[in-house]
Amino acid sequence: MGFKIYTNKKKSFMEERHTQVYTTKEDYSKNIFPSFPKTSLVELSNGCNHACIFCTNSRMERKVGRLSLELYEKFLKQATDLGLEEVGLYTTGEPFLMRNINDYIKLAKKYGIKYVFITTNGALTSPEKLVSAIEAGLDSIKFSVNAGSRESYRLVHGKDDFDKVINNIKFLSNYREKNNIDLKLMVSCVVTKEVEDEQDLLKDLILPYIDEIVFYGVNSQFGQSLDQIKLLKSNLSDDPPPIGTADPCSMIWNRVHVTREGFLTLCCADYENALTYADLNSTTLKEAWHNSTITSMRKRHKTQCLDGTLCKNCLYGTEEAHYPLSDIGHKDVSMPLKSEKKRGIISVAKRIKELANLKKEKKWK
Repeated sequence: MGFKIYTNKKKSFMEERHTQVYTTKEDYSKNIFPSFPKTSLVELSNGCNHACIFCTNSRMERKVGRLSLELYEKFLKQATDLGLEEVGLYTTGEPFLMRNINDYIKLAKKYGIKYVFITTNGALTSPEKLVSAIEAGLDSIKFSVNAGSRESYRLVHGKDDFDKVINNIKFLSNYREKNNIDLKLMVSCVVTKEVEDEQDLLKDLILPYIDEIVFYGVNSQFGQSLDQIKLLKSNLSDDPPPIGTADPCSMIWNRVHVTREGFLTLCCADYENALTYADLNSTTLKEAWHNSTITSMRKRHKTQCLDGTLCKNCLYGTEEAHYPLSDIGHKDVSMPLKSEKKRGIISVAKRIKELANLKKEKKWK
């Protein structure tokens, strides 16, 4: 996935942090039994109030639910004993769907987590909720704003929340400056084809209020057809490498991902639990991090033996049948996973067409 970062600092905070918490390619390419990672992503909920055209959430078959505080605390206790330093409270869903999100932030701080961070679309927040999250101990917030104008935003996100989100960002910027708060404030934008001309528009609008903005290219996610990906790819989207030539995915060495059910999965974009390797309801983190399932996948990534896995479709942009990695969350591992939610696909296709028409109209003005 291609990306560009614009920052108001001497160095990009995101890139600098990654060098501190992630192991190097040389380290993870040699070791299939890595030490426990310093960073994690925890799925508080897999529900979302938006339906972005590049995201698989609206086509997800998995039942929507929320991670219990009890299971979350169990994770924190074990993870901090193993050396965890960071917790991100998001993956496939919107964290501010959790009305008690501050309880999760406070609990992380109680267990000594140094850096608690969130990515949000920002539409369910308000100045009061944002201040409350900061007071609970939130260290960083990244707003997902995937267009540079209100009209395009509505078509990309499926909701007309652009002005509200921008106002929330401006409020937070003023609040932290007025109160001298050490809060990292960032914006991310997934650049789809029809809004690639709006990158400067968004950057000029929002960069004066934040620390940095990162623009990403669209990548393949479970539930999207290759035809859709082709329609969405922008000038930031990388072409997939030839089969068998990709580097191993660093995430299965560098980060632990917890689903709202309490499962451990290899990937933060595993919408259907295709890559689960352990269940925290019945095992420990220490046992799970070096169990046979994840160890086998590290070997398979190193040797490029990824047929039948979601990993292959992600790394190489293919659309092959893939199967659950384990029976955790699945009744039959012999059945390939596929999305049946046609309504979401039709809605996305309609909005992509509207975006293309909007781009033409702007071009002729």
